[in-house]
Amino acid sequence: MPKNLLEVQNVYKYFGGIRAVDGVSLTVPENSIVGLIGPNGSGKTTLFNVISGYYKPDRGRIIFDGKDITGLKPHEIYRLGLVRTFQNPRMWKSLTVFENVIGAARDQKGESMVKALFKRLWRKQEEDYARQALHWIDFTGLDPVSHMLSSSISGGQMKLTELARALMSNAKLILLDEPAAGVNPTLARKIFDGIERLRREYKLTFFIIEHRLEVLFDYVDYVYVMHRGRIVAEGRPQEVAENPIVVDIYLGG
Repeated sequence: MPKNLLEVQNVYKYFGGIRAVDGVSLTVPENSIVGLIGPNGSGKTTLFNVISGYYKPDRGRIIFDGKDITGLKPHEIYRLGLVRTFQNPRMWKSLTVFENVIGAARDQKGESMVKALFKRLWRKQEEDYARQALHWIDFTGLDPVSHMLSSSISGGQMKLTELARALMSNAKLILLDEPAAGVNPTLARKIFDGIERLRREYKLTFFIIEHRLEVLFDYVDYVYVMHRGRIVAEGRPQEVAENPIVVDIYLGG
């Protein structure tokens, strides 16, 4: 039985009198694809922000890979191998797609002011990172635009660039915030096919917010449903799709 790579334990996050996250507990097993769904304003992205360190929880604990990461800063969590993408991709717009991807590598020796003066100390690592970046660019189908500024590519290509950056960081768990939003159905399927391949071939784990249930439910192992800051249902995709609570609050039945 796989271990839980992520454990969210009775987490709360308040904004004034609003309980954006209201006592959420959930687990994400290692080498799984888990979905998080719910209507707009239900607290999904806030929960991702708490898990990844952008917000500190008011109560509760976050355990990642056996380590309590509650209250750690985003860059500290990133270094541990928990990486997130955003609903609206955040690119370094003055850099090319290739530069965006290679820039996500962790522990770059050339970033040291002292080591930067001695090329022999960082050249081999830089060459290795360049090969890795090209690999992930090829994997995500970004070869045709790798030389282009990230500001000039399509929204779907920006989402793929964010995924390639997450892969470049040597992540263990990737939080994806609506990876298929705003892209055509063919590309949406391509993105999720890539996610499934990454899970299968590279043993990665994914926790995914997605509104396009017709795509998500074909790929995830398990689904959590949020409403008004709480988990109101969970289970296998078919179980969740047939849950009367979910039909009532989300599917419009």
